Amino acid sequence: MKDRIDILILTANFGQGHISVSKGIKENILKIDPSINIEIADLFQIFMPKLSKNMYKGYGVLVKSSPEIYNHFYYKKNKESSIGKDQFSYKYNLNKLQNYLIKLQPKMIISTFPGATYYISKLKEHPFFSFPLITCITDVVSSWEWIVPNCDKYFVATEEIKERMIEKGVQSEKIVTTGIPLRREFIEENKPVPNITLPKDGLVMMIMGGGMGLLPKNKNFYNWLNNLEGVTTLVLTGKNEELLEKLIETDMDRVIPVGYIEEVAYLMDKCDLLITKAGGVTVFEAIASNLPLIVYKPKLGQEIENTNFIEEESIGRIAFSMKDLQWIVEDLINNREKIKNYKRNIDALKKYINMNRLAEESIKLLYS
Repeated sequence: MKDRIDILILTANFGQGHISVSKGIKENILKIDPSINIEIADLFQIFMPKLSKNMYKGYGVLVKSSPEIYNHFYYKKNKESSIGKDQFSYKYNLNKLQNYLIKLQPKMIISTFPGATYYISKLKEHPFFSFPLITCITDVVSSWEWIVPNCDKYFVATEEIKERMIEKGVQSEKIVTTGIPLRREFIEENKPVPNITLPKDGLVMMIMGGGMGLLPKNKNFYNWLNNLEGVTTLVLTGKNEELLEKLIETDMDRVIPVGYIEEVAYLMDKCDLLITKAGGVTVFEAIASNLPLIVYKPKLGQEIENTNFIEEESIGRIAFSMKDLQWIVEDLINNREKIKNYKRNIDALKKYINMNRLAEESIKLLYS
């Protein structure tokens, strides 16, 4: 018989942020206590195992083609919960999750997705479901969609987010500032080294598009990057094989296309600037790597809120168009002191990253 699950981490595959956070939580807990049995489960694989893959594809299309529709529902959820409005699907999902948990019998649940937090909170209204619930908020936000009556502990990005949640009625002792959870390689000194040769001098810049692969597609932009004197650019294309092949065919000297790679932490540690989307995980990976950000075209609600954090803390710049992006890159490579200032500001934010506390609080609640 399979060992009983100690901790079930419930997540969702909207982009890679929620999944990455879940893996980071698991790694950091096991670092302290390897005997704990932890399983990560996709909420929508539980709800609709045969349809979830198509649902995620539809989400990807929505994000790329109609972000304004996504934002409409995002901000609506922050005013009031939309879960439960469709009584048929709500009851169906709740019943599926209930049966899943009865079968699995976890001792504790950690949620890295607001929908999972909501459903578990509803189940905890019944005495049978008495396990502790931890919610890890995966962006620099204090949105209402994450706040529920029956959550025992919240992991949040910063002290300011903690204060905002207290203002919304969450008890202070329930909120722990941990930073957004990171994989172990981002916080350990000895990082896995990729098979990539980096220049020994000059400025090294990295471009990442996040889990959705939202990278600039304009070939002229990469030719422009290639002509920047003293600058080498790594373009992490992820699973965007079309862009990878296009860049390989172009055969540029100072632009290095990199397909899907596991050793991102090492590369971020060696770079001077990061052009990326404003996902919460990426922002905190950059903070851990002391890497200033240039955020390109923030469109989604949580990205915009993460962007506000970047601007308020002065750890990077925001580009709303290709013209903006090129101007900012030129400004920073010609004014290296600005990059040093951003690095100093980033260094001050590292105090928020506390994966040991995250693991210790989780273990303490598990055994209590």
